[in-house]
Amino acid sequence: MSVTIMSGEWNGRVQQIKMEDGIITAIGDIASTSFIGATHIETGGRLFPGYIDVHVHGGGGAEVMEGTEDAFEQVALTHARHGTTGLLLTTVTASPEDLDKVFTAYEPKRIRNGAEILGFHLEGPFINPAKPGAQPKEFILPPSESLFKRWQSRSEGAIRYVTLAPELEGAESLIKLAVDQGIVVSMGHCNATSSQVSQAIAWGAKSVTHLFNAMSPAGHREPGLAGTALGEDRLMVEIIADLIHVHPLMLKAALRAKGTEQVMLITDAVKAADMPEGEYGFGGRRVFVKHGAVRLEDGTLAGSTLTLDRAVRNLLGIHALRPDDVNLVTSLNQARLLNLPHGRISIGAPANLIAVNSAWEVTHTVVRGKLVYRA
Repeated sequence: MSVTIMSGEWNGRVQQIKMEDGIITAIGDIASTSFIGATHIETGGRLFPGYIDVHVHGGGGAEVMEGTEDAFEQVALTHARHGTTGLLLTTVTASPEDLDKVFTAYEPKRIRNGAEILGFHLEGPFINPAKPGAQPKEFILPPSESLFKRWQSRSEGAIRYVTLAPELEGAESLIKLAVDQGIVVSMGHCNATSSQVSQAIAWGAKSVTHLFNAMSPAGHREPGLAGTALGEDRLMVEIIADLIHVHPLMLKAALRAKGTEQVMLITDAVKAADMPEGEYGFGGRRVFVKHGAVRLEDGTLAGSTLTLDRAVRNLLGIHALRPDDVNLVTSLNQARLLNLPHGRISIGAPANLIAVNSAWEVTHTVVRGKLVYRA
């Protein structure tokens, strides 16, 4: 049995958290006898459930679309250094054959280093060509049940989350199919009207992909997806808080409108995350990183170099988020949406924990009871 004890501030006082075989088994003032034979991690910081990123394409010079386990692990290792203990490997719009390669390469039972891979987020190809963002238009396809089933089979059921445009023909049957399988349907890269968004909610859609970006904008007579998302209590929203994709005032407005229980911070990170600025590839296209922004040659934003620890510091810095609500927007909301036991420091929960210092920098990352990063 593997036993780890992590010490730090939790619920306003210094406590110890005991982890056995990847599960939290005790919290509080642990008896000294429990330390015998255990690995002790003294953090001197504040403890939180590890962050969960439901939308991440890459990092550390690797990207999901490489379609190799080495690339998947590099992404997991990179984001673990920034407090992410669980993530969804996120694809981009590509040829069916390239997506076949990604899903076939995934080994569900593989023991990896870094963040826990919780499955896949299929972003595209079932999106609206009018709102592609940086997704390659030439590979955009109408919603297809057969392709979706093919990819779910090749990944051994690992697709947990799918982004699509609900206004497209075929969206209804695909949304219902995904929902029946317990997969989260998120609306994005779309030009949907408010009534079309409401219809998709009735079919089972529950989330909105990178709010405000690549979607029908909020209008006072036609709310589009952006406005409907702000006013609709049944929708969770993803937000890229890099202060580039969304203006700080809009970040504040979104958090006020939605409340911290309906917002999920994401990175939308590409392989350039945690790397020097310069030229990179993204889904087979050239992108350029300058002043922290990732853009195509025509200036279109193409993902980000964001990490979740920086997203937290950004929101705290503009006073859009209270420290007591960090857990909600970084992990608990994500865990609830994905129907996972994560996002909590409680007995029986997965032992995915981080410690942060007074500057909200991650000093320790523990995944399933194993220390995977120490500053």
